[in-house]
Amino acid sequence: MQIDYLDAAQDDVRAAHAPLLDDIEKRGLLYPVTVVDGVPLYDGAVSYPAIMRAVQNKLDAVQA
Repeated sequence: MQIDYLDAAQDDVRAAHAPLLDDIEKRGLLYPVTVVDGVPLYDGAVSYPAIMRAVQNKLDAVQA
């Protein structure tokens, strides 16, 4: 598993992830946005328990 932090204010990040960032902005989500497998799940704050639940749910789905 890999967890990355990406700074959406950086031009190279914006270029590499343009479709995702466009979706985030069109939906009016607030930064920071937690994205798991390309899907924005949480916005406006970092909640480590919520992130851990999302990751565990994803791992459980893969193992099922």
